[in-house]
Amino acid sequence: MESSPGKQLFIDDYFIESLTGARRVLNRPRKLTPDAPLSIPFDQPWDANSAQPGRVIYDQSTGRFRMYYRAWTGGQTFFCALDSEDGLNWERPVLELVEFDGSTRNNITTGSADHLITILDPREADETRRWKQIDNKPSGMSESGEPRWLARYSADGYDWHLYPEGPHSDQKMRFNFGSPHETFGGVINPDAPYVYYSQRGSNRRTRVLGRRDSQDFLNWSGLRTVIEQDLQDPPGTEFYSAGFDPVACTNGGLHIITLQAFQTDLTEPYEIEDAASYWGDEKGGNALAARVDGFVESQLAVSRDTVAWTRWREPLIARGEPGAWDYGMVYADGPILHDNQLWFYYMAGNLTHNGYSAQPWQGPYSTPNRRGKGVAVLRPDGYVSVEAESYAPGILTTHRFRQEQGGQIRVNVDAGAGELRYELLEDTGHPIPGYTDADCDPIREDTLDSALSWNGKPGWPGVGDDRIARLPQLNHSEFYVKLRFYVSPGTKLYSLTIDPPEVTEWLVRLRTRID
Repeated sequence: MESSPGKQLFIDDYFIESLTGARRVLNRPRKLTPDAPLSIPFDQPWDANSAQPGRVIYDQSTGRFRMYYRAWTGGQTFFCALDSEDGLNWERPVLELVEFDGSTRNNITTGSADHLITILDPREADETRRWKQIDNKPSGMSESGEPRWLARYSADGYDWHLYPEGPHSDQKMRFNFGSPHETFGGVINPDAPYVYYSQRGSNRRTRVLGRRDSQDFLNWSGLRTVIEQDLQDPPGTEFYSAGFDPVACTNGGLHIITLQAFQTDLTEPYEIEDAASYWGDEKGGNALAARVDGFVESQLAVSRDTVAWTRWREPLIARGEPGAWDYGMVYADGPILHDNQLWFYYMAGNLTHNGYSAQPWQGPYSTPNRRGKGVAVLRPDGYVSVEAESYAPGILTTHRFRQEQGGQIRVNVDAGAGELRYELLEDTGHPIPGYTDADCDPIREDTLDSALSWNGKPGWPGVGDDRIARLPQLNHSEFYVKLRFYVSPGTKLYSLTIDPPEVTEWLVRLRTRID
């Protein structure tokens, strides 16, 4: 499911033929909560004792936000809901579904507090099953006493119902550590409509990122590693988890996740408890990772197929300074597009993974633990910009696309302090007369959506008689063009969108299953 057909981002090399005197720059979202987390008072009898906010879900059809949280009190665990119109101020819906202390006037849902993840599925045709929830491990029980894996559905995300038993009920996997040996490996389907990423162990005693996929959100593939450490990572780097939407949507052809990079403490002993069950046969049981302390920061990672990933090694959402509420760990959710901005919610805390402050000699948890939900915002497509490296304009040349009947090109660019010039080239690299950089209408403003035009005429032309006459052996769909941008200092080029989008697709059939 593609949200922006024809869009090309510059996070990876897919649409870039060359960069000359230009570089790509990672742009960090602006924190709206630099000094304190969002003000979400957990002050009701059912959540005042302990509450843990979860992933924020955005309903594109209504423009509203939903945040679920777990609450613990009196030996009970509840799955509660918060709603928001603006993403900053949250309210408790009165659901009247679950009785607590003699009253149902609360925001407790009938969902499972021990589930793995909840989604709002835009693909679902059945309105009664738009909201879905799956368990981390088999948590049910059959009449004969056998463990059963459970999943739930809901029309509104408040009142939940179990899926009828089926083949999915017999699944044995866990989505994190301790999954049985037979639930690993197998076939990967890059086109699967649902993908789940989770932490797993490597044979080097490090945390890496694994992947499962599903055709129906009920029956899941085996776990396969897709992101692990390499020589470009600092020593001690591990991957704790990822922020993502399990509904496999793309933006500009890219699956975009936030990768939680765990920078472990290399002074810890390289030891592990119960190693055979944790790293060996992976049969479950209590286990402790080789290293347990360190910082967590969120990096940007993108993929065209959910298997091969391009990573930015610097933080997308960085930890705060020593003493800040988000100094120790930052776990970012995947991006949400709302009100012409990308929103990144993140769970954060002032202490490291094992409870140390910026003054570690005081010992673990000697400083009060401050955790909460923060949020940061970024312009649409603003993850990575192409900029000039020095005084001269930087040059970006795109890969070719089919000329055919012509079309329109729009760009997301901040040229308010500079200028963006551009030209249209034949695939040989020769400028097309009338479409050179001297003919272009330069852009000198900050714009999310501006059309490229030459001498007042927007878009690129169809294949002309002169090109056909020079190359009569080619059919109409074999003529290609490409773009060259001249990015002046002070200008940031974020993306371009080509319409019709199909001209960027090569007419080649590809295998889409990886064994």
